[in-house]
Amino acid sequence: MNRLRKVVLAVAVLLVAGAWAGAQDAQPATSVESLTVKLWPKERIESCLKELEAQKAAGLVSDKGYEQRRKMLQDRLAGTFKPTALSATDPPLNLVQNGGFEQINKNSSKDRSRWLWWGGWSWGGDYENMWEEQKENVHSGQFSARIRCVGQKGRIGISTPPLPVVSGAKEFVLRFWAKGEGDNMLFVNYEGAVTGTITQKMPNQWKEITVKGTVGEGKEKTFILYFYVIGEGTIWLDDVNLVPVGGNLDE
Repeated sequence: MNRLRKVVLAVAVLLVAGAWAGAQDAQPATSVESLTVKLWPKERIESCLKELEAQKAAGLVSDKGYEQRRKMLQDRLAGTFKPTALSATDPPLNLVQNGGFEQINKNSSKDRSRWLWWGGWSWGGDYENMWEEQKENVHSGQFSARIRCVGQKGRIGISTPPLPVVSGAKEFVLRFWAKGEGDNMLFVNYEGAVTGTITQKMPNQWKEITVKGTVGEGKEKTFILYFYVIGEGTIWLDDVNLVPVGGNLDE
């Protein structure tokens, strides 16, 4: 199974977010609708429906969960689904859903993603993904994302679903807040139509990190944003914001 397929599968598992999503701030409907179309093309919805059927056949989803996710996907296919976890303002647009990690997935494994709208995986080592509730380790809201090494170090990560390259945009700017303890190391990477990366140790106090991504000249139209934890210790993440520089989402 290649990396993109893992992400698609993880997103399908997390689709229950629509049922749990809270109310969002008042925002321009046209911007939300335009961004929704970009994030959820017909091909992606059909792929998620197939993954959901495979999960049901394998006994990996309850009847109630299956019906909730199937209805949401069918509503998306019909164009009647109203997103509540999608952050959009004009300007700018935040392409990251659940960037504050406020919507948690209590049924996911601790070595995978535990936050709705994020995919996750683990390659070696002993790690735990968990939502954080202690106020000193939450930058804003009620929760942050905590990724902690509980044994041998290796590599673990969380990632967004495939994101669209906004027409005319030459660059994306990622901003997020992070802190760490112990011998931690964070690797952030754009993969696909956008390139850009950082690797650095996180301080023990909250710090805003900025990572710019450059849009390539190839035929790829989407990209994925990856957060890798590749050291020991603990890293906390919160308030992830990703915006295009220039361009027109409605084109």
